[in-house]
Amino acid sequence: MKRRSREINVFSLSAIDLFACAMGAFLLLSLILFQYYLKAHNAPPAPPVDQTAKLEEQVAQYQASLDSAQTKILRLQEALEQAKEALENKKTEASRNRQLAFLGITTTAKSFVILLDMSKSMKDYEKIVQKTTDEILSQMDASYRIQIIGFQGHQGNAVPPTLTPWRQAGQTAPMNPENLSSAKRFLSRAIKDFDGGTPTFMALHAALDYDTDAIFLLTDGEPTDVREGPDIVSQITRKNAGKKKIYTIAVGDYRKNPKFVTFLESLAKENGGKFLGISD
Repeated sequence: MKRRSREINVFSLSAIDLFACAMGAFLLLSLILFQYYLKAHNAPPAPPVDQTAKLEEQVAQYQASLDSAQTKILRLQEALEQAKEALENKKTEASRNRQLAFLGITTTAKSFVILLDMSKSMKDYEKIVQKTTDEILSQMDASYRIQIIGFQGHQGNAVPPTLTPWRQAGQTAPMNPENLSSAKRFLSRAIKDFDGGTPTFMALHAALDYDTDAIFLLTDGEPTDVREGPDIVSQITRKNAGKKKIYTIAVGDYRKNPKFVTFLESLAKENGGKFLGISD
């Protein structure tokens, strides 16, 4: 049997060795670098350096604008509060300095007791009384406080003189629309009940006990109290001690009674008020 020829090709074996070594080196490098590939693959892409700087600059600008706006808002709020306070002070000052004016009498007083003579002789002057009291009340708003007291004596002095207050004795009420209507109704009823004498001293004495700035006295004749006019002026002035202004209003034919006029003029003058006469 003939043997086959076996020749070994050296070049072919060397190429195979080279490829095997290269493959091994590749696998080894892949295993070493694999962990770094994963980290790089999962990390978010970094923005370009120039874009980051631009965004940071914008953020800084917006923050500066916001800080400036907040500062301006705080200043505006302070200015607003100051303006509100100044407005309230002006309103208060204007209200304090506002004058009540009617028929030649002016006063800055803000609280009053109105004394209404309800004697029988006042029946002849119902229209004058109604008009005068309406004019007084119409000048007032809720910043004014008043009390109205009707006063009248009775025949023979068997029954003590009567004081009829609009509000509870010792109290005053603001002249808001509701109370203004109530006060006018009270006066309308009082005018219909005119009767008896004129206990002026008693009425003035009671009015001085109220915490008010002034007193208005509406009457048509001399007091029928036991005391005479000059004595009443002296005692009332002493008790008042300049605390309240007393304004006196004579209604009707007051010129026919000089003694009556003198009494009212003296009472007003000695107590910082003013005398006013109203006739038909």
